[in-house]
Amino acid sequence: MGRPKVPLISKRATLETALRIIDEEGLEELSIRRLARELDINGASLYHHFRNKEDILLGSAQLALEDARLLESPGANWRDWFIDQARLYRRALLDHPALVTVILKQHPHRIALEFYDKAVRILLQSGVPRPAIIPLIESMESFTFGSVLYTTAAQSDTGEIDETFEALNEARLAAVAHVDDEQLWESVARSITDAVLAAGWTRLVAEETRPATVQR
Repeated sequence: MGRPKVPLISKRATLETALRIIDEEGLEELSIRRLARELDINGASLYHHFRNKEDILLGSAQLALEDARLLESPGANWRDWFIDQARLYRRALLDHPALVTVILKQHPHRIALEFYDKAVRILLQSGVPRPAIIPLIESMESFTFGSVLYTTAAQSDTGEIDETFEALNEARLAAVAHVDDEQLWESVARSITDAVLAAGWTRLVAEETRPATVQR
């Protein structure tokens, strides 16, 4: 199908509408026909900006992650900057949970290459060892995505409790009363950051102190 020569609506307005449909009704409700109806245009007009529905989903995911904007340079404390940045990323995912699977399918780095490239540069300038940077980012991503998937699944739980499992139910009630989800996430996130960095330093020191091979 050919693309119209003149776009009838902007790409961003289209993605904003697609994102609203996804957020309010779910991925399954988004289609070319539904999107065109919401925008009051012919479906063919959408092909001026997008090749197919997958293109629209990708653009919607990129728009959703705009809220996880790159913060200013960290100054002396890059760990706080890194955690704050991860918190913004987590919040963006929690605000648009239906798109988590889309982002994971594409791989987070491919969704926002410029964002990640800048983050790597900032960490390097802050003195983080180069071999530790990608493990830092990917470990934080793994934890954050898992946290978001689990949180959204828990929020969709009906809340029905089987009273047969008394110990489990008492533990759940205690957790609700005493554990703040955001504080727990940050505590674990800081532990992951320190653990990955320590592993990176150990490897670097081992490489730097290894005797050079004598060439014969």
